[in-house]
Amino acid sequence: MTLLLSLVLLAFGETLWTLHHHLWDGGLLLALGMAGLFLHFRRPRPARIRPRRWTPRGGLRFAALLLALAAALTAQRQAPEADFTGPLLLWLAGLMLFAGTLIGAGEGEADPALALSRREWAAFALLLGAAAFLRFWHLGTIPANFGGDEGIVVDYGRSMLQKPLGNPFATFWLALPTMSALIYTVAARLFGWTVFGVRSLSALAGTLAVGATFFLGRRLGGRRLGWLAGAVMATWAYPVHFSRVPMNNIFDALLAPLAFWALWTALAQREGGHPGWGWSGLAAGLGWYVYWGARWITVMVALFLFWRTVVEPHFLRRYRAGLRLWAAGWLVAALPMLGWYVAHPETLSSRSRQVIIFTNGWVEQTRALTGKPVVTLLVGQFWRALTAFHLTPDTTFWYRPGRPLLDPLGGLLLLVGIACVLSRWRWPARGLTALWFFSTLVVAWGITVDPPSSQRGILLIPAVALLVGWGAMALGEAVRRYGPRLRDGLLVLLMTVFAVSNVAFYFVRYTPTRVYGNPTAYQATEICRYLQQHPMPGSTVYFFGAPYLYWNGLGTFRYLAPDQAGVDIEPDEVPEGVTPPARFIFVPQRAEEVERVKALYPGGRTVDLRTEQGERLAVIYEWEP
Repeated sequence: MTLLLSLVLLAFGETLWTLHHHLWDGGLLLALGMAGLFLHFRRPRPARIRPRRWTPRGGLRFAALLLALAAALTAQRQAPEADFTGPLLLWLAGLMLFAGTLIGAGEGEADPALALSRREWAAFALLLGAAAFLRFWHLGTIPANFGGDEGIVVDYGRSMLQKPLGNPFATFWLALPTMSALIYTVAARLFGWTVFGVRSLSALAGTLAVGATFFLGRRLGGRRLGWLAGAVMATWAYPVHFSRVPMNNIFDALLAPLAFWALWTALAQREGGHPGWGWSGLAAGLGWYVYWGARWITVMVALFLFWRTVVEPHFLRRYRAGLRLWAAGWLVAALPMLGWYVAHPETLSSRSRQVIIFTNGWVEQTRALTGKPVVTLLVGQFWRALTAFHLTPDTTFWYRPGRPLLDPLGGLLLLVGIACVLSRWRWPARGLTALWFFSTLVVAWGITVDPPSSQRGILLIPAVALLVGWGAMALGEAVRRYGPRLRDGLLVLLMTVFAVSNVAFYFVRYTPTRVYGNPTAYQATEICRYLQQHPMPGSTVYFFGAPYLYWNGLGTFRYLAPDQAGVDIEPDEVPEGVTPPARFIFVPQRAEEVERVKALYPGGRTVDLRTEQGERLAVIYEWEP
């Protein structure tokens, strides 16, 4: 490009001088052209890269791409009530075929992140075991509430599994990908139609996210960073909680470190066609089937590669084969979902238009209500986002810990880590972490309503774990002058205090509060558990909950009591013609209506359902023959 531009400048300058017009301008053009030639010939020439010939692996990858395209086109053309088993099998075949071409492909050194000694492998197994224990222990009862959103997802997935198979390459409630509902329902079928069964997939994904962050940390900053970031991921209350909730958010924390670990491995080999490019593309493409945050992985990879293209000479020439492989992997994974968005473009941005403050009217409404200028409102937004880990608590019922998302020690180490990263932001590993943290902070919280909403920040978790690890390493280096053992002892102490603090907070302080899922989830969960413990075969539930709670509107009832017939009763309405057995359930706000029902259907039994603290949850009137 430099050579071409220089020749153009020289040609224009030479033409002006030949015609004796604008001699000063012609001289300037000639001077610039000569300077460009000087820079071009002084620059070291890269080794000539010969174009790759068509190989069997390339043919198989092309076939995998065709299978994904066939799945997208087939799913797009089928009627909604048709059987989508065929498109799903085509896509899975394409994924497996493409992944098979990556196994054993490429040359270069083995990934140093995997070069663990036997002792380290044993320690890693303990780390992963501890992470699994904290996620699977009492999974069916912690969190005690079963949220309505959990029930909606699994109930929809259960309807998809009924023959014919529903469309896994579409969207449903809140424009979520239907694949999310399908995979959680498959997990429930494998592990049982229980609360534990449906939550098991999240627990597994959260455990694997610990391992992925561990290996990414080793890749970016060495073995100590890997252990520190892995320890943070394993014990931090924030990811532990979302690993116990059957929603697809936790996959953000798994797919992002996988994508960047594979990408970093490929970049380190200095070989354009390394299979790590393909694995990274697959991980980023699969992000389009889970929570919206995982789609930002694709953008972050693009931004990082653009940065490296600008600062590294001949980056595109060296890695053009790898970039093609990354794009192929991404397309094989994402094509069927992209096909849905092509046919239904409104679903691609419908949810973002609802939560982004510039598209949902929040800016205008808040300015009208408060009288504050737009700049002040935006500063407040970004301040709440920036202080999510130190000052501003999550106010949503997805988590709502009543404190910032990090404990004081973790918050301190995060600040030290941010300083370390920003002071060396030109280093690729630290630049990637800074890009990951700050770009996601802006997109997830800075420009969305009610920051910091914990469910939108899951993609930040691995980046925060890396920053906390870098902060701990910096403190360790500060005391290294007094002895290496003191440094290692300090790191062990910091991680031990962090782990004990977070585990104690989540299981001792947070769990008994039962704030997850909001008060209606608490009520509905306890009502369902009572029905499970006191079955009444053939009964119908007459639910006096409107307008506060609806039997046919909450996902908790759909999943925990799927076979229980229920009817919603509006205020000042009394069901007539009821035949026993029947249950009349009243929320506390309508508890006084039980006397009218007793007068109409006498001889039943009344149960006052209350919390351990004595707060009334519901009044149940059971009328049997």
